[in-house]
Amino acid sequence: MTFDLNGFEEFEVSTLTAAVALRQPGRTLWLNVDGLGSETLLRELASDFGLHALALEDVVNTGQRPKVDEYDDHIYVVAHMALPSQEGLGTEQFSLFLGEDFVLTFQEGHPGDCFEPVRSRLRQNSGRIRRAGPCYLAYALLDAVVDAWFPVLDRYGAALHALEEEVLTRPHEDQMMRIRKVKWELLTLLRAVMPLRDVFTSLMREGNAFVRPETRLFLRDCHDHAMQIVEEAETYREIDASLMEMYHSSVSNRTNEVMKFLTVVSAIFIPLTFLVGVYGMNFEYMPELKWRYGYFGALAFMFLVSISMVLYFRYRGWFGRVDRTGKTAGLRAQLKGDDP
Repeated sequence: MTFDLNGFEEFEVSTLTAAVALRQPGRTLWLNVDGLGSETLLRELASDFGLHALALEDVVNTGQRPKVDEYDDHIYVVAHMALPSQEGLGTEQFSLFLGEDFVLTFQEGHPGDCFEPVRSRLRQNSGRIRRAGPCYLAYALLDAVVDAWFPVLDRYGAALHALEEEVLTRPHEDQMMRIRKVKWELLTLLRAVMPLRDVFTSLMREGNAFVRPETRLFLRDCHDHAMQIVEEAETYREIDASLMEMYHSSVSNRTNEVMKFLTVVSAIFIPLTFLVGVYGMNFEYMPELKWRYGYFGALAFMFLVSISMVLYFRYRGWFGRVDRTGKTAGLRAQLKGDDP
């Protein structure tokens, strides 16, 4: 794209010669390169735009930490932008060169980016983007990179809320893996966004020849947005850590409740086993063995013992909970994670 206050042109070119031919005095050139596989193209770009060799090395070595490098003829900025992904958090390294009359951007070549709003503003001549020069265009691109992280944070907030509800009501093993996945993806997000604070601080510094004073105010807004993203991501990390603790606590509580239930059931059958054992010895001189109603009497007595023990356990809160009004909350409510 080439533009100035009075005009705008957009081209899709396949050769560097055609791209360089678009460079005109008094107009800003934005050249975006998709893919980093052509060493010849990069060398020609370095020759035509005066790019430093060390900066080009950082362009092709993806995974760089976001930073700003200042050279005599240009500024080099590295950032990471979010990519739409169904399997988790996707990131792509974004490299930007800012010169007196050009902005060069490099993407790894993944489909889709977050710059369509900037392209639309250039096409429609909305705002100050055409008249403010290349430094404002660089700000707009970096601002789009930062703003693209907010929907990602919103998805993590919704995912953590859903996980919290599931952990409280239906804890199971799959949740632990999902909690750990969110943890590592939030760490990836922080590694991508946290250094951006230093990037914008460097760009706002006085004496930067490639950034106009009126653009520094907008860069300060980007810095504030980056700070907000970092703070929210840190908050979500703490929530994620508390969810892991909550998961282990819920599993432990469920195990304890099951063990308590089985213990109570076993305790109820202990006296019944004793009675059955006594009357199963078949001694000759046992009066009850000759009693006509001995069998039914033994069953009735065992039933009364069982009922008495169940009522006693409920009264003591071992088989449920009794509040001050005398109402008993069932074991199922405890298994849901209610406070004792």
